[in-house]
Amino acid sequence: MESGSYTLQWAGKSCGPSEDSNVPKRRQRREQQHLRQEPARRKGYAVGGSAPKEIFKPGFPMNLLGNLKFFSVVGIVIAVIMVFAAVLSRSAGNTNTAATLPTNTPTPSATASVSPSPSASASPNPSASATPIVRTFAKADQVINAAKDNYTATMKTSMGTIVIQLNADVAPNTVNSFVFLAQKGFFNGLTFHRVVPGFIIQGGDPKGDGSGGPGYSTNDEPNKVRNTRGTISMAKVSGASSFGSQFFINLKDNPSLDYDNPTANKFYPFATVTSGMNVVDAIAAVPTDSNNKPLTPVIIESVTITATPK
Repeated sequence: MESGSYTLQWAGKSCGPSEDSNVPKRRQRREQQHLRQEPARRKGYAVGGSAPKEIFKPGFPMNLLGNLKFFSVVGIVIAVIMVFAAVLSRSAGNTNTAATLPTNTPTPSATASVSPSPSASASPNPSASATPIVRTFAKADQVINAAKDNYTATMKTSMGTIVIQLNADVAPNTVNSFVFLAQKGFFNGLTFHRVVPGFIIQGGDPKGDGSGGPGYSTNDEPNKVRNTRGTISMAKVSGASSFGSQFFINLKDNPSLDYDNPTANKFYPFATVTSGMNVVDAIAAVPTDSNNKPLTPVIIESVTITATPK
């Protein structure tokens, strides 16, 4: 038998060393790539393999991209934050509630047994004129000459006219202040804000609640004129010795307000109603609320001053 290479044939197939054993490795790799095969040493990096060594596991943070549970949790957290932010923004835009808004509480006024001190209520004054009227002054200018003239005030109200004789000889400073305010139109459009049947009717407050004044005060002028029916005195706070613009008309004799009453509440008349007491009584009969404020406003439409030589 001759020496050399040999080949056994079995069932039409060769067995033994094949001709590929002599092919260089580089040529074998090219053939494998051409046939879309991969060398065995790269199979360990294939993604999705069945064997543990064949599964590729990326590191952080790339491993999160394929984690469905992680993205679900992140989505829920973002949705909760957005809902919470919307609720906060809606609450911040709705802070101006009625509870924050301020309220008026009326103070009960004095009864007929005490001096006519200012009462309190909550409604504003109606205005008889659209033209603004100045109702704040530093002081009253000197506008009368008590030695030369007598002064009368004609007060037109929504219920009739009241004529008043001003006693400048007895209370010149009080009369001067009243005339000054009347000439400035101060009383026009104000109301009788306090009505106590069988006692007094009171007006002259620019606020209409018993707390207003002209911006200045005038000292009392003590005299011995009594607070009889139809006389007019200036109203003031209990125990005070000065007044502003509020006045009251006595509906009856009120000796408890006179100069010789034993209390500190003394009121000194400066004028007397000479015509229109029927109007005064009609005002006294209007229905009032629990604070003695007329339910239907009684308006002072105007006060006109007339001076006549003595």
